[in-house]
Amino acid sequence: MRNAIIRVWSGEGSYISWLLWPLLFPLSLIYKVCLKVIDFLYRKGIKEAREAPIPVISVGNITLGGTGKTPVVEKLSLRLKEMGFNPGIITRGYMRKRKGTFSVDIERDSATEVGDEAYMLAKKTKLPVLVGNDKGEAIGMGIREFDIDVALIDDGFQTKNIKKDMEILILDGGRREKRPALFPLGPYREPVERICDADVLILKNGSLDETIGRYADGIPVYPMRFRPLYLYNMKRERYVHHQFIKNRAVLAFSGLGNNRSFFDLLRDIGALVVKELSFPDHHDYSERDLRHILSYRDIDFIITTEKDGVKVSRMDLPENLFCLAIEPVIEKEEDLLKNITQKIEITKRLYDGRGGYV
Repeated sequence: MRNAIIRVWSGEGSYISWLLWPLLFPLSLIYKVCLKVIDFLYRKGIKEAREAPIPVISVGNITLGGTGKTPVVEKLSLRLKEMGFNPGIITRGYMRKRKGTFSVDIERDSATEVGDEAYMLAKKTKLPVLVGNDKGEAIGMGIREFDIDVALIDDGFQTKNIKKDMEILILDGGRREKRPALFPLGPYREPVERICDADVLILKNGSLDETIGRYADGIPVYPMRFRPLYLYNMKRERYVHHQFIKNRAVLAFSGLGNNRSFFDLLRDIGALVVKELSFPDHHDYSERDLRHILSYRDIDFIITTEKDGVKVSRMDLPENLFCLAIEPVIEKEEDLLKNITQKIEITKRLYDGRGGYV
């Protein structure tokens, strides 16, 4: 069913499109009405966006599927730390089992308990990662317990209950949907015209098509691509060069919003991907899943993503299982950071002595 809907989004398979359209259109219309009701409530002051006493920067997207938000948050937070700030990362910890608002402790917590992306961010950045559905409460915890002076919201474009000082929106230039329709008729989480609300656009792959481009007029655009960094052997806890798998038979598995991008990257670095196993985004791997993965023969290496790696790290893993670390490469990165730091400094001066509430 999921694959059939994706074909509708891309305009492929005319028979399937005609069959599903009468079902998807009313659901998309209901979703649109719900978004308009929420916008109305905030516009009329019936619901109020809370204000934080520190600058709040959102990194998000407007479509379903992976655009690389989390690696961008990781990179920007580390760069801000290098520049003397004390950033905290705010996330809802999607698919987590633990309730409430809390900070991630990689020594005590697991990816299943706190969410795979939250755990991975905490492990890789060593920065405060605050998890909670209430972003204001999470920011308040970050200020009280870690003295953070900048909040970066991972996947924050749809967040309306906290005032944001900068919207960084990531778009996938490789996508070419036939119609920029709202979910489930299309992949959009928000009306496409909301691109105008972004302060900065980061463009992953390709270029903006005409449909999207007209909403991006006047907004700074920073092209981005992902490059491999290294392979990490999860059993032996060793790092090797990513070319270690060049011309070797590889089984690749992942549970991303866009698994195809991961498989293509492995081929780009020379791996002979002989088997692809796609799991749903944020998949909670079981021992049964691992047995299925290990059932394939004539495989030199098993490769997965860092995000998936943290979900299987506590299982009994084979010695040929590696996760691939990647890094976003942003063109004119220093200019982007200048934009961000200017916004932070301006916001700090405005908030100085004002307090704010979270």
